[in-house]
Amino acid sequence: MTIAFSHFEIKARDVAGLEDFYTRILGFVVSDRSPPNAHQMVFLSLNPGEHHQIVLAEAGGGDFGSGSVDHLAFRVENLGALRGYYKALHGYGGLPVDAVSHGISWSVYFRDPEGNRLELFADTPWHVAQPVRFGIDLSLPDDELIEWTKAKIAALPDFQPAEQWFKGLAKRLPGDGR
Repeated sequence: MTIAFSHFEIKARDVAGLEDFYTRILGFVVSDRSPPNAHQMVFLSLNPGEHHQIVLAEAGGGDFGSGSVDHLAFRVENLGALRGYYKALHGYGGLPVDAVSHGISWSVYFRDPEGNRLELFADTPWHVAQPVRFGIDLSLPDDELIEWTKAKIAALPDFQPAEQWFKGLAKRLPGDGR
C-alpha cells in the first residue's frame, strides 16, 4: 500500500489574500470554491490527478501561533525553478526568505502572508545522513552551486549517490519480499 500526500488545510484570516499568494506566486490554480455567502473555502491544486492539495478555509477565530505543523514542503523540478520562486518571493512584499542546503536538497524557507512556514526544494543527486543544514548562494550558476555543495558534503556520513540510497531504502520498506 502506498501513502501519498493529498492535501492540507489552512485556517485563513484573509482567504482572498492567501488565494492571491498561492496562485500568483506559487502557481496553484483554483479547482473549486464554496458558494457565495457560505463559509469561505478555496480549493487549490497543481496536480491534474488531485482535486485539491490545499484548502484555504475561513477561520472562525482561535490561536494562530500554536499549530502543530512546522512547515509544508513542495518539491520543484530543478535549481532554475527554485531560483524563480526565490526571486518571486523576494518581489512579493519583502518576505524573508532563507536559502539553505540539507545536502539532499537545495531549499528556500519562507512564511506566507499569515505566517505559515513553507519550504520549496530541488533534490540534489546525493544522500547524506540527516540532519544537515547550511546556507547557500542561489546567485551561483548551477554548475558552481552543484560542485560547491558536493565539496561541502562529500566527507559527511553516508555520502553516496541518491539513487543508490533510494535502492537501499526500497529494500527496507514493507513488501520487499523478506
